[in-house]
Amino acid sequence: MGNKKYLLIIESPAKAKSLSTYLGGEYEIVASNGHVRDLPKDSLGVDEANGFKPRYVILQEKREKVMELKTRARNYSHVFLAADPDREGEAICWHLADILERPGITFHRLRFNAITKDTVLRSIENPGTIDMQLVDAQQARRVMDRLVGYKVSTWLQRLLGRGRSAGRVQSVALRMIQEREDEIRMFVPVEYWLLTATFSQNDSVFKAVLKKMDGSLCCRPGKIPRNEEEAGRIVERIESIGDSWEIKSVKTREKSVKPPPPFITSSLQQAASTKLSMSPSVTMSIAQKLYEGVTVPDRGTMGLITYMRTDSVRISPESLQKCRKFLEDRYGREYLTPKPRRYRSSKGSQDAHEAIRPVDVELTPEKLSHHLPRNQLALYKLIWNRFVATQLRDAVVEEVTVEVGGGGLTFETSGEKLKDKGFSVVDKGMLRISTKLPPVAEGKVTMLDYGSEQKFTKPPQRFTEAKLVAEMKKVGIGRPSTYVSTIKTLKNRRYVEREEKYLKPTELGTTTIRLLTKTFPHIFEVDFTARMEDLLDSIAMGRDTYENALTQLTVPLESSLADAGRRTNALKSELEEKTGENCPECGAPLVIRWGKYGRFKSCSAFPGCRYSMPLEREDEIVYSGRKCPRCDGRLLLKKGRYGKYLGCENYPKCKYTTSIPTGVGCPVPGCGGELVEKKSRKGRIFYGCSRYPECRYALWNMPVDKTCPRCGFPLLEQKKNGLWCPSCKKKITEQ
Repeated sequence: MGNKKYLLIIESPAKAKSLSTYLGGEYEIVASNGHVRDLPKDSLGVDEANGFKPRYVILQEKREKVMELKTRARNYSHVFLAADPDREGEAICWHLADILERPGITFHRLRFNAITKDTVLRSIENPGTIDMQLVDAQQARRVMDRLVGYKVSTWLQRLLGRGRSAGRVQSVALRMIQEREDEIRMFVPVEYWLLTATFSQNDSVFKAVLKKMDGSLCCRPGKIPRNEEEAGRIVERIESIGDSWEIKSVKTREKSVKPPPPFITSSLQQAASTKLSMSPSVTMSIAQKLYEGVTVPDRGTMGLITYMRTDSVRISPESLQKCRKFLEDRYGREYLTPKPRRYRSSKGSQDAHEAIRPVDVELTPEKLSHHLPRNQLALYKLIWNRFVATQLRDAVVEEVTVEVGGGGLTFETSGEKLKDKGFSVVDKGMLRISTKLPPVAEGKVTMLDYGSEQKFTKPPQRFTEAKLVAEMKKVGIGRPSTYVSTIKTLKNRRYVEREEKYLKPTELGTTTIRLLTKTFPHIFEVDFTARMEDLLDSIAMGRDTYENALTQLTVPLESSLADAGRRTNALKSELEEKTGENCPECGAPLVIRWGKYGRFKSCSAFPGCRYSMPLEREDEIVYSGRKCPRCDGRLLLKKGRYGKYLGCENYPKCKYTTSIPTGVGCPVPGCGGELVEKKSRKGRIFYGCSRYPECRYALWNMPVDKTCPRCGFPLLEQKKNGLWCPSCKKKITEQ
């Protein structure tokens, strides 16, 4: 222990460097690496008859860590607990205190909304205690998730096979994705035609769209022209008007545009997706690093942003004052709002933390440009710009609308002009300006050209990950700390897949959510999930109790579970499909059923006959062009639990399988193997030798059967920016 007086337990080891810089040698700092205790994996772990009392166990992978923490804590009478400042962090601190409790030890709760020297030292000087209301709120969420997940998942697996899961938030998110998919499938496009014309006045040329015909709106979905014939009649009418066109009106109006509020978790994920092409998980990972601390020249290691899991747009008076002083020095007082601008958080926000903002506005993105990795700098700049813009005056935009008339037809066009940059002086990308119009005035114009274009109304778009998060925030399901994990679970369970950048339900996902919403109509709906979030907030604020809230929430669950139990066999029969084929082993009819790895053909006499085989539609059968080395059957491209592979067409009589070959030989001299597609433990595709483990040669990028013109290496690898030689590490310019 040396001269250490206090033990400080943090959640993530990444904070240790920053905190040790601020606290000096009196504190020993150790990380718990997140939760150390949870409900058991192999049982419900909740005593429902005794006030929903949870039974916690030390996580298998954290046993050594807990032993280490116990050993270290024996040497100290004062232990500071500094997990993240949210409900999960509060629960981690409570679990640690419960595990490390002994006579003579005192626990102090530290909460950092930002990891800076002033914030940390202020927290050390005024430590708090563990907030049991927040702990109860977290426990209620965990227990309710276990009750729903454990009980409903057990029932679901009886119908769809092992590995299926349902979740209070995950299943509602899946429902939202599925309902959007249903909207798209049911959408009926409506035809309409757009008529445009190009006009000139003096040296000004502009394009306009037909808006009215004889005083009625047109060129809109459901309006005339609805087909090519109607569009043709209007074109004839345009031609008959000749040169009798004039600008009837030029209307100008100014509008003020306010800066958007500072970021909360959901809006940061949305903006990072739109502007930086970052997924929510990548955004939160980078934000975590910026929060926990990076090395800044002349300042050491420090956090750059406030806590990134928040649903509040509140800004502290101190940070507002510093921000306004900085902006006055940089842009002048005239750019500031007359008084500090504050924003109101949306209904249902916990308001536990400030908005996401830079901890020191003086640390501009320019000052950090040579000290942060590109992705960290890009996200920091996004946060910094958004924050400082809140205290700058409104931008002023001039809108111009021009109407051109003739023969009962009215064409219209509009444009915008920036009159006052206002807050966009920080980042012009924060303000969208539509097309500028050239100078025109009321009076005669010449029509230069005209035309018609067929249009169809479009269905709603599928959700991107960021837009799904925004929708979850809007309807009140989930919390900032759960958005990313919810989407990750849906993808891991193969309920959804990404098609380009959009989330699309799989066949398994569609079947699962149809079953859940049909059987548990009151559980997997937005209103129930949002109501639960309100109850959790009530527990956190002391307006309700843990036991009372869970009692209210479990009534519809138990009612639906009882009904589901009675209908299980009927639902199972509904899921089966007849094939019209007979079992080759016993002659009974073959049916299509759901199992752990998806749909498969099975004997209807099961369990008396256990014949089964994978289900493959004819349009899904892909012949690889290779023969099975065991039975000379065709090797087909198949998809299994761990991705694609080659399998014999004569399965189950022949069970030969192999990885997908690339057709490129292993470059190791004398090996004779072939590079095949494989998947790492974390799901990343790579290419390794087919003779593994005898030969361990592997590449992360797709191999190409070409020789390096520089060094003669027998293959190249395809990277995003072209062909590279894995031996001489040079980019190859193809001739």
